[in-house]
Amino acid sequence: MMKYPRIIGWSVVIGMWSITSCALDQMKSRNIVEASNTAEDMIEWIGYDVENGKVDSSTADTYIDNLEGIIIDLGVVR
Repeated sequence: MMKYPRIIGWSVVIGMWSITSCALDQMKSRNIVEASNTAEDMIEWIGYDVENGKVDSSTADTYIDNLEGIIIDLGVVR
């Protein structure tokens, strides 16, 4: 019979909880970076669309402002 079954059980629970928490934080950070990179790519594509005459500059400015706002809301510093 084990001398400390509750301590071992709670240690396993706390250990698994800690590992899960760290993994979720890492996934969240990766998703934020991916979202920011996508928004930056879209800003670049909008620039190409303005150059090719597919989008007028005032519409492009609105899109770019919104995308930059998303990047700021994500907490990413460029």
